[in-house]
Amino acid sequence: MKQTVLICDDDVQFVTFLDRTLKRGGFSVITVSDGCEVPEIIQRTAVDILLLDLQMPGMNGWEVLRSLKEVTAWPGNGQRPKVIVISGRNEDETVSFVRRLGADAYLMKPLWGDEILATVRSVLGNGR
Repeated sequence: MKQTVLICDDDVQFVTFLDRTLKRGGFSVITVSDGCEVPEIIQRTAVDILLLDLQMPGMNGWEVLRSLKEVTAWPGNGQRPKVIVISGRNEDETVSFVRRLGADAYLMKPLWGDEILATVRSVLGNGR
């Protein structure tokens, strides 16, 4: 069974790149452009990993991370999805803060497809 990746980013070109890369890597992909959609999706759909941008209109990535802490029941395996924050910000305090909010990994834009796939597989704990 394919693992599901939820991409939340408002950059259409970057989302298209991530979508193609992850599908080529054997993943099922859901995309949204506003963090407001994330809590509802992850409470009704078994999402294995969330790729999350920080700077978005509506609900930003910081708010999404905080909202995940409030969820008490997860579909699928009953576990919170893993979270990889993808951002153009590279300040140490940003990385440290998103880790404290629950991010499992942090990637800096720009990215290569192989780097994304390797990180997603590593965070998920599979080497496929």
